Amino acid sequence: MFKTKSVNYKECKSVSDNGEYPELALKAALDPVTFSVFRRHHNYTRILEHVSRKEGEQYLNIIRREYKMKDDEIFQILKPLMKVGNPKLLRLKGLSNKISTTGLRYLKIALDIKKITGRNIGNVVEIGCGYGGQAIILDQLIKIESYTFYDLWQVNLLIKRFIEDSNFSTTYTISTIKEDSFKCRNSWDFCISNYAFSELPKAIQEIYINKILNKTKKGFMLMNSGVSGKFGKIKNHSQKELLNILRNASIYNEIPLTHINNYLLTWGGDN
Repeated sequence: MFKTKSVNYKECKSVSDNGEYPELALKAALDPVTFSVFRRHHNYTRILEHVSRKEGEQYLNIIRREYKMKDDEIFQILKPLMKVGNPKLLRLKGLSNKISTTGLRYLKIALDIKKITGRNIGNVVEIGCGYGGQAIILDQLIKIESYTFYDLWQVNLLIKRFIEDSNFSTTYTISTIKEDSFKCRNSWDFCISNYAFSELPKAIQEIYINKILNKTKKGFMLMNSGVSGKFGKIKNHSQKELLNILRNASIYNEIPLTHINNYLLTWGGDN
């Protein structure tokens, strides 16, 4: 068992736990006016909703070329993410209408996951969930038994509001890592994290490893902490350490590469 040390949560915070982002998420969850525009607010776009036009076109090309998805189908799947919160929509080459580039990222990731898991993914846990966009897209493509969201408590309220506003059909649980939520479920089939796990301090990563990663059959995490394990001033687990900790772990290139030294970490199964 990978042992954890006693953690002072006040001293160990992720990049998103900066005061401004969680408070905006809380305000958006409670205030209809803020909720209607939160995806344009600068305190939100520093953390999410900043996929560039170039990256959006790269995701779109992969979705079309590798996954043979037609434009009408793309727009239909992304429909739940195209209006709520007033996201910035961009006009990309070859598309007749503007589109959410963040939605295209979620769709590309969902298609990658479907390629790995097939049509039935089982019980899913996600670490660092934004407003639940990845889950909403996955829900349309794959059969999910249950979905567990882990994020900051303020963000969790926004997730609940957003997915209740969508046609999310899966049974779900929303929690923080400090809550005693593991009585309901303490193992999963698939773990997802889009850059969030790699922005956590090492001590908090160890808690997630013990409570979630080591109790999940397979995992798919996009990492932006590089080979050495560092995001900005936050030191965390290196590639080598994660490969030693996680069962049948592998490192792959992030495709498309959105920042130097980003990578995909998978574990479990035949990966």
